Amino acid sequence: MKFLIHETLRTLNTDDVFEFGLTEISKSRAHPDFYEAVTVFSRNQKSKKHKTSGLSEFDVVRSFMTYVGINLRTIAKDDSIEFDLNGLTLDQYIPLTKSIREIMDE
Repeated sequence: MKFLIHETLRTLNTDDVFEFGLTEISKSRAHPDFYEAVTVFSRNQKSKKHKTSGLSEFDVVRSFMTYVGINLRTIAKDDSIEFDLNGLTLDQYIPLTKSIREIMDE
């Protein structure tokens, strides 16, 4: 699978390794006004895929970032995992809108 974006993220307090990526963005065959791509999110080589779409290529990338950000924040909160973000906060590493952050903090 060819990726437009691919990232590997290690943890500080576990042996878990996370990978996430976005395949190349293309026009939707089902809905010609939309662009689409597949988001791949894996934890220790156990992958799950999610199709993301939007009216523009930027919308697809934003949906990818939101999907990955929500998954990483949930894992960090539920499993008490600390990510090695090279000195950045999770908000700086994968920015989310204020409303999504507020929902995640509840």
